[in-house]
Amino acid sequence: MKDEINHPEAAAATNRGRPGDSGSKPLLVLEPHQRSDEAMRRILLQLLARLRAAIDGVLEDTDTVHLHDLRVATRRTRSALTQAKGVLPQPVIHEFASKFKTLATLTGPCRDLDVNLRDLDSYRGQQGILDDALDPWQQHLKHSRRLEHQRICQELRSASFREFIDGWAAFLETETVADPEPPEAGRPVIEVAEELTCKAFRRLVKRSSGLSDDPSAKQLHRLRIDAKKLRYLLEFFRSLYPAERVDSFISELKALQDVLGELNDREIQRERLTVMIRGLEATVGADTLAAMHHLASDLDLRREELRHAFRDHIDPIVTVAARRECRTLLGISR
Repeated sequence: MKDEINHPEAAAATNRGRPGDSGSKPLLVLEPHQRSDEAMRRILLQLLARLRAAIDGVLEDTDTVHLHDLRVATRRTRSALTQAKGVLPQPVIHEFASKFKTLATLTGPCRDLDVNLRDLDSYRGQQGILDDALDPWQQHLKHSRRLEHQRICQELRSASFREFIDGWAAFLETETVADPEPPEAGRPVIEVAEELTCKAFRRLVKRSSGLSDDPSAKQLHRLRIDAKKLRYLLEFFRSLYPAERVDSFISELKALQDVLGELNDREIQRERLTVMIRGLEATVGADTLAAMHHLASDLDLRREELRHAFRDHIDPIVTVAARRECRTLLGISR
């Protein structure tokens, strides 16, 4: 069974055709003394399989979850590439990191609009909001979303995108060792994994200890990125650690990410709504303007709730006892 799971094609087949299966627990099983470059290629191949599985769904546009899956696979790939310095050839990392960043930038606005439209439905029928008062806002979001989706489809159908993905797959499937060999390529993956995760954990602890009593949106955004990087590393190398302990830590990081992720979504929604209120003041009725101001107030309230709630999730991760447990898990000696 282990050999089947380890095989890239088997992993691809397992993940293909499952909408929403971006997967927080990779199926890949790594061996502690496996070469680091081989392990990293296998991790990236699995992520590529998930990205490819999402593309057809994005083009068909039958469910917004496909775009979410595409973005998750892209985000995880970018995170893995930032950790691959010294493991994979630097020119390759530089080339493809830039291309995946472009893909992430392209798909971001459409995903933000998907979140806006999803959340807008929950506001209909609320006290003080007429059922049809938010229609102009919804139509604006739908129109903007349609234009953004068209931009994505144009890129995904382009020859340059196919060349990019095919070139990435060809590199990952190449089993020959690079010449010259990157300095970390031949090291056992367990050693590299421990170094990377320890460094990421220390960065998260330092970031959390440096927060002010009323942290800015920028501070919370950086904290979210640090938590995400640590979580992704633990998921990439999950098979190298005791399952119960690493899964518990991943769950705590995910809960923190969920709070900070929603906070980020609310920040984006509030900014967009502010712009639209100014733009629609002269063209919509009083009911619509009142509904939009009601929604703005609700977003402000939710943002404040989330700004307080995140501490309930970061504190258990960085307490003295939690740090001791994490050091034991990750092999940190001091």
